[in-house]
Amino acid sequence: MMDLNIFVKQTNKGRSVFASRYFRKGETVVVGRRVKILPERTMHSFQMDFDLHIELDEPGRLINHSCSPNTGVRNNKFGAYDFVALVDIPAGTEITWDYETTEYISIAIPKCYCGSPECRLKTLGFKFLPVEIKKKYGEFIANYLIPVVDQLDYNNKLNDAMLNLGNK
Repeated sequence: MMDLNIFVKQTNKGRSVFASRYFRKGETVVVGRRVKILPERTMHSFQMDFDLHIELDEPGRLINHSCSPNTGVRNNKFGAYDFVALVDIPAGTEITWDYETTEYISIAIPKCYCGSPECRLKTLGFKFLPVEIKKKYGEFIANYLIPVVDQLDYNNKLNDAMLNLGNK
């Protein structure tokens, strides 16, 4: 199935995905489809749950990482992820997402070369992301990671309540 909204071209990172038209914030840029369930994670697998790794079809599997991406992920009906515009994306712009929004512990790119001003220099996985980055993505993370953020919120509220009790 050809998607005329995006195109793939060779870059210094390998094959990369680009917008062929303007996308508004909130628009779905790429719909990913599960090709198969993998017995274990690989450099190119997508994590769907703590013990579920899948292979995604193209172009989804070709979207590169950025520490300040222009798309976020959302679980979809195809057992994979949609890539949704987090910001307005002009035509000709490379489509990127943050690998750490699906991988609890990441093995894909130990050293990051995204070149973003917010580059974290390495991708270790969602488990190791600072709380403010986890919260910044809001709903645009893998569904299985949402309870992890909710637990952080709960723990922070509990800590605040305990501190307030101590100050009375």
